[in-house]
Amino acid sequence: MVGRLVKLSVSVAIAAVDIVIKGLRVGRVPGYCVVINYHSVSGGSVPLLRKQLNVLSQMTRPLRATAASALEDGARYVAVTADDAFCSFTENGLPELCQRGIPVTVFVPTGYVGRKSAWDDYGGENRVGELVAAAEDLRHMAKWETVDFGSHCVSHPDLPQLSEAEAARELRESKAALEAIVGRKVVALSFPYGRYGSRELRLAAEAGYEFYFDATPQSVSSAIRGGLMGRVSVQPTDWDIEFRLKLLGAYRWVRWGSAAKRRVLSLLGRKPVPVVRN
Repeated sequence: MVGRLVKLSVSVAIAAVDIVIKGLRVGRVPGYCVVINYHSVSGGSVPLLRKQLNVLSQMTRPLRATAASALEDGARYVAVTADDAFCSFTENGLPELCQRGIPVTVFVPTGYVGRKSAWDDYGGENRVGELVAAAEDLRHMAKWETVDFGSHCVSHPDLPQLSEAEAARELRESKAALEAIVGRKVVALSFPYGRYGSRELRLAAEAGYEFYFDATPQSVSSAIRGGLMGRVSVQPTDWDIEFRLKLLGAYRWVRWGSAAKRRVLSLLGRKPVPVVRN
């Protein structure tokens, strides 16, 4: 709770500075986009999700995370993604997004399709043992025009801990398996745990991915392009002010804070824990 309040306080200050700078700025103000990322949506949290999506529709213009597009000057955009393809999300969250015509990209760990998860990350509502959508469910989702798919590797691994051959296999095989299931070309990758390095970016490009997503907040300015993009983690249980600030891009400072923390841990000779919480 303390960490959550600290992040909120810093983000309020960032938002206030943004307002002042925007008010003083003369001339062109580039449009920007924030990519948000869900995991689980329990049945009991659907009313909270509906409130969030209403706020999202009022504050931003939704667009696809995996399609290159120019951003209109002065406009605020959001792209919605969801990691893990948990049934709790596909059954409770996805219909709410589709009913509103909000595009969403679902990242699938292909080795767990139709099985329960065996990893624990991000906290919040998802826990070890959540059921991942079955192939039949993914094929049904592929019929919805606003739903896109991306890879979340095969076994949801910590890619930097694998050999190059193992990491390359995870990237290639997950892409091929997902394309076979949904009958579409897969061009997007979400790095499990948000963990990657220059090697993983190179391997992803060699495997044919065009868009890569990590787990630290970022505001994308002027245009959505191929390459690496950050995301801010959201949950239906986020406080209203938290969610609004995340849509405004005010949590983008967490990216810098996370990088500084990794440098400090490196200097202390400690290995960062491969769990990213936003």
